[in-house]
Amino acid sequence: MSQGAESAALPSKPAAPSPSAAPPKPGAPPKPAARALAAEASTPPSRRLPGWLPLIPALLTLGITLWQIQGPSFTMDEDASLLAVNRTFPQLISLLGKIDVVHGAYYSLLWVVTRLLGGSELAVRFPSAVAMAVAAAGVTMLGRRLVSDLAGLASGLVFAVLPSVSWYAEDARDYAIVTALAVWASYALVRAMDSPERRRRWLVGYGVLLAFLGLGNLFALLLIPAHAVTLAARARRDPGIRRSFAAGWLIAVVAAVVAVSPVIVAGDGQLHLVNWIGPLKLRDALSVMRLAGGRPLFGVLAGITLIAVLAGVASGRSWLRAHWPQPLVALSVPWLVLPPAVLLTVSLVHPIFNYRYIAFCIPAIALLAGTALAALGRVKGVVGPVVAIVGLVLIIVVGLPAQIAQRGPDGHGFNIRKVNQIVARHARPGDDLLTISGAVYERGLTVAYPYGLRPLHDVGQGLTPVQSTTMGGTYAPDAVVRQRLAAVPRLWVVGGTTKAVPLLDGLGYTLVRRWYVTRVYIRIYVRHPGPSALQK
Repeated sequence: MSQGAESAALPSKPAAPSPSAAPPKPGAPPKPAARALAAEASTPPSRRLPGWLPLIPALLTLGITLWQIQGPSFTMDEDASLLAVNRTFPQLISLLGKIDVVHGAYYSLLWVVTRLLGGSELAVRFPSAVAMAVAAAGVTMLGRRLVSDLAGLASGLVFAVLPSVSWYAEDARDYAIVTALAVWASYALVRAMDSPERRRRWLVGYGVLLAFLGLGNLFALLLIPAHAVTLAARARRDPGIRRSFAAGWLIAVVAAVVAVSPVIVAGDGQLHLVNWIGPLKLRDALSVMRLAGGRPLFGVLAGITLIAVLAGVASGRSWLRAHWPQPLVALSVPWLVLPPAVLLTVSLVHPIFNYRYIAFCIPAIALLAGTALAALGRVKGVVGPVVAIVGLVLIIVVGLPAQIAQRGPDGHGFNIRKVNQIVARHARPGDDLLTISGAVYERGLTVAYPYGLRPLHDVGQGLTPVQSTTMGGTYAPDAVVRQRLAAVPRLWVVGGTTKAVPLLDGLGYTLVRRWYVTRVYIRIYVRHPGPSALQK
């Protein structure tokens, strides 16, 4: 954005009093407006920060998220991404007709990335890291425009250090990209409301961003009702918005929904694919706190925000309005509250809530907490800046254990890498594989890494993923599998369960070793093992 365009976001000087305005009578108490004007005039103007200010949180976010981005093993969800893109593009399009059409735009992007950069953790996660950096720049610009330079910088820094931001930035799924789109759609909405002379241009951009948002993840379109609340709140204070803006906003929304409608229709036909989500429980509602990176950090952010609001109330209405402007509250609060509330309410009837589906609400937390830090920093004297700095340091310190933990090998809940390392270390020529439990993503264990499971022949494989136009292929009939097993002297059984394997009954197999690695069970069976087969 040009320096001139961004300077429009900065607070302007108070307008001079009209010459025709009658002077107050001598000795008469000043009117509230006059008192506010006098207070503002007595406050020294803040020094404007440079136009490249958003680059600071963006680069910080990129640096933090690239730190040990290859540390966590691929997860089952990331394996689903790899299973989808590990085929030709026409084959990918055919797959989307049966499964995961709601992730189709992301899979298309990742298909290109893997052809250019390969399938390593760094390569497939890099787009997510860049997306979060772009989101950080947008958060900074939103805070800068709605409140002040300081609030924008503080919001961007809070966003950069949130563990939840790093989590999704180090995840080969679409949530980080959707988060960035939500930020910039919100920014386009704010600019459209603030720029009558360029309103049509900003609304067109807003509609385009909403369309991409829906293509990224349909649940992210819950940002639209949140924006409707924002618009309604703005219209109450500005009749011009109500008259001239609402129609244009509605046209942009309708155009975006129409553009996404094919995915909406196809996604409705694939709604059964989320049947793995169980009935709503209390822990599901509490999982909203993971937007901040966990309950401790959520409590710290909420506490800092509450303290800043109370300090504003104690300082008077004019101070509160100056440091907690209504446009900031009207944007951030519905953005943070409404999407989770809608999904949780719907889940009472049809379970559909998962905290990952509301990841695009993370920027709202950063905006509120950053504004709180900036407000505390404006308290008179040395105390204010010290409190603000201490608050930011506290956020970093409380979030640091989560930042470190989630970068460990099993930091994202799975350690598929270790599973493959164990197999690679102990496998022998002629070993075969049987994946069990019937979950299609079990096949993802073999696609994540080139060593370990991938070289083994899967005796349970029916049709391949490409042949069956499915994510992981199909399972062969039991009779076929038993026939194949008759010629297998040593078998690896891998899956998410320790239940007995009926397919092995009567075939002379003996369990000789087992491992458990973050929700994945590994077992070795041999047929009539000799002493060498039992060696570790």
